[in-house]
Amino acid sequence: LTKKGFDHSFSVGKRYHSPIIQIIHEDASDFHGAAVVGKKVYKKAVDRNRLRRRLYGVLYRYNKTHSLQGTFILVAKPALKEVSKKEFTQKVEDAVRQVP
Repeated sequence: LTKKGFDHSFSVGKRYHSPIIQIIHEDASDFHGAAVVGKKVYKKAVDRNRLRRRLYGVLYRYNKTHSLQGTFILVAKPALKEVSKKEFTQKVEDAVRQVP
């Protein structure tokens, strides 16, 4: 996902909310994914990058089984760091399922 494409999807995309994550979705013929973890979630870059990699992993594994289409931007909320590792995948997948 390019910077230009990211900015366009971020401004035009439809937003879906859950208690732990916000998903911005824009329809397209192919799949693109991005994850955003702000400093309000974790102060240290190491922690933000770890959470971002985990979000990417869940999103791309879900895409392999369900063939998603469009641009998906996952924006982490501060409540996401309270979720246990066991529940993390399930809760993120539940949030992605909200998108029609």
